[in-house]
Amino acid sequence: MNIAFRVDATDTIGIGHFMRCLALSEELNKRGYSCFFVTKINIDFLISKIKKENIFFQLNPNLNLKEDVKELINYSNKKNIDWIITDHYGLNKEYIAYLKKNNFKVLSIDDISKIHYFSDIVLNQNIESEKLNYSSEKYTQFLLGPKYAILRDRLLIRNDKKFNLKVKNILIILGGTDKNNLTLKLIELLFPISKQIKITVIIGPLHRNYNEIIKYVNDKNINIDIKKSPENIEEVYLNSDIALSAGGITCYELAYFGIPNIIITIAENQIKSAKGLDNKSVSLYLGSESIVDMNYVKKKIDELINNDKLRKTMSNNGKKLVDGRGKIRIINVMESYS
Repeated sequence: MNIAFRVDATDTIGIGHFMRCLALSEELNKRGYSCFFVTKINIDFLISKIKKENIFFQLNPNLNLKEDVKELINYSNKKNIDWIITDHYGLNKEYIAYLKKNNFKVLSIDDISKIHYFSDIVLNQNIESEKLNYSSEKYTQFLLGPKYAILRDRLLIRNDKKFNLKVKNILIILGGTDKNNLTLKLIELLFPISKQIKITVIIGPLHRNYNEIIKYVNDKNINIDIKKSPENIEEVYLNSDIALSAGGITCYELAYFGIPNIIITIAENQIKSAKGLDNKSVSLYLGSESIVDMNYVKKKIDELINNDKLRKTMSNNGKKLVDGRGKIRIINVMESYS
C-alpha cells in the first residue's frame, strides 16, 4: 500500500495531529508500506522528522480547500496512493467526498465529530468517543476509544518504569504550543518545592515564550530542568512521578506510562477528553486555563504528592486504558480492506 497523510501543524492548531500521523507512519513503514506527507507545514524541525522515513510534499499555504484537494488528488494519482489519511479540523465533508469520488480509500482521524463522514474509516482515540453523535455513510467503519491510541515507537517501553511511593520528579508538559504561557505560571507555582522535588519542563517546538521562561528561571536561580523538544522524551516519562499537562494527546502517553497527571485544558476541544479521563480516575481535571484558580491547582498537587494510594490507583487505571497497541489495531483494519 501507498498512504498519503493530509495533516498540518501551526502554533494555532498545535503539533498533536502531526505527531500521531508520524507515529502511525512508523508502523506502516515497518510493514513495508510507503508513506507520503502532503502538508502546508513549513517548520524545519517537523519537516526533518518527516524526511527521516517518509516522503514530504509541501502544499502552497495559500490554497483554498477546493484547490487543496485537487492538488492532493493530482499528487496522489502520480504516486499511486491507495489510502489517504486526513487529520485536520479544517477539512469539510465536501473535501472527503471528493477524495472518495476519485476512488481513494479514506481514513479520517477526527476528535470532534462535527461533519458528515464519507470516509471508509473514522478514528477517534479519545475516551468516551463512542458517546458522540456521528453522521456518516452506511459503509463507514468507526474505531473509537483509547484502545486505538497512537503512540510513537520510542515510547513503548513502559515495562522499564517503576512506581515510587515518594514523589521525586514532577513533569510540566503542555504540548507543542502554549500561547498564553501557562508553563511559566506552573513553574512559579512549583518554585517553593523545587528544592525538595525535581521539576522537569518540556517546551514544545512552537512555544512562543521560551526565552521568557529561561530568563525567569535564571533570574530566580531555580533548580528546574528545561528541555526543548527533547528526542529522549521516553526517558523523561520513565523518571516522572506526577505530570501537569494540557488535555491533548500527551494525556494518553502519560496514561500508557502510568503517570498520574493533573490536566488544565488550553483548548475547547480538550475538555471532553479531560473530563472522561477524570471520570475514569486516570487524571485529575481542574478546568480550563482561563478560569482555573492557581491556588486550587497547588492544593491538588500537594494532595497528589501526599497520597500514594491515589497515585497508584491512577497509575494502574492509565495502564489499563492505553496498552500501546493502538496503531497495530488500526492498520490491521486498513489491511482488511485490501
